[in-house]
Amino acid sequence: MKSTYYDQATIAYNAQDYPQALKGYYQCLKEDWNSFEPGDAGLLYHRIGNCLIKMRQYKEAATSYQKALQDEDYNEKTSIYVNLATTLNGIGKYSEAISFFNKALADVNYATPYRAYMGLGSAYARMQKYIEAGTAYRNAALDESNPNPVKALLNLGETFSTLGRPHDAIEAYLAILDFRVTGTSLNTTLERLGQAYVAAGRYDDALDTFEDVLSQERFSLSQEAYDDYQKARQALGFGDKGSYSTEIKDSVAPDETSPSAFSSQYPSLRYNESEGYGAGNVPNLNDTGFFTATDDELMETGRRQLRKERKLRHTGLKVLFAILVILIAALGTCIFAYTQGLGIPSQETVIKDFFTAYAADESIEKYWLAESNEDKTNLKKTLNGVAKSSNVTVVSLESTMSTSKAIVDVKLPEGGVLHYRITLSRDFITWKIIGIELVFASEKQVA
Repeated sequence: MKSTYYDQATIAYNAQDYPQALKGYYQCLKEDWNSFEPGDAGLLYHRIGNCLIKMRQYKEAATSYQKALQDEDYNEKTSIYVNLATTLNGIGKYSEAISFFNKALADVNYATPYRAYMGLGSAYARMQKYIEAGTAYRNAALDESNPNPVKALLNLGETFSTLGRPHDAIEAYLAILDFRVTGTSLNTTLERLGQAYVAAGRYDDALDTFEDVLSQERFSLSQEAYDDYQKARQALGFGDKGSYSTEIKDSVAPDETSPSAFSSQYPSLRYNESEGYGAGNVPNLNDTGFFTATDDELMETGRRQLRKERKLRHTGLKVLFAILVILIAALGTCIFAYTQGLGIPSQETVIKDFFTAYAADESIEKYWLAESNEDKTNLKKTLNGVAKSSNVTVVSLESTMSTSKAIVDVKLPEGGVLHYRITLSRDFITWKIIGIELVFASEKQVA
């Protein structure tokens, strides 16, 4: 844009002097409108909206962003969707905000989807839709472009606590510790982790965690956390330590995207304490030996059968019959193995080879079943939430003749473990992946 007013306003904008920048942009709008080139109006209204949102004038910012969207020549619409949705969150129009956040996420070229996911989490939490909020925070934490996943994980942990799912909250807070956080972030995480341990009945762990916090000079527990600390002590037979002061607490202010910033009353939902990975009657490859036996071993099996037949005076056609029995038995074993989900290579091999290739930025086409352009587009979105690590363990597997589902543990290079539910589909005698979904402790079941 060729405008002295715009240039001067931008200098103020970059110096974070938003009132001065706003004056300059309005002056540009008034004096230079007739000389605007295609896209200039959208850019100017975008900047005006940014100034207004920084000044917490949300209604005016929303109006400005909506005007920016009317400029068909302006090509930064995805950023406007996110900013407009943020302003709508600020004025309590959460459903409309969710719609614009989702518009931004629909853009496969959007470089920072974590921003939209964090906003989605905020909107859903304010509407007390905590399951949807948790999903959004989880996606924000997994986004590789997110420079601060700790913030998303803190909100995720608090959301799980709100839902009455302390085991999942524990896992979220432990994931933060894998980032080796320090200072106030560390102490805040430990405080919430201690409370989650108490809610889960893990009093030993809670006591150790709280005492880690209390050992810090510049941080003390909130009154709610201290009450949980006393509860843990009493449960372990240590008694009450008396009154407690929170005057020196040096904690972070509540995040506007966290559930506690919206409501002090949370619904009490029943928590499913089952943490089993699920079982199933999947036969081990060694149960039949067919896929592991060598040619010599198979031939020896045939010779033993022939010797047995000769001892029984089976000659002529009976010998031929014995050979046919062996062939039929082998075919039956193959058919049985096929119906039980066994393949070449196995599901476990396909899963591990997929993660190895993905971690090395190699093609994963031979491991993923994508038959249409829509499948390939969905694949790109799915991979945004998949960790790049070749350190993979298949924990459990359930199979039918045509589909398989597995739970896998993926150890991150920086520490910590993520858990995925992977769905595979039969592709002739082998398997290919058709879906990957992140799961947490209470969800670690194959089905």
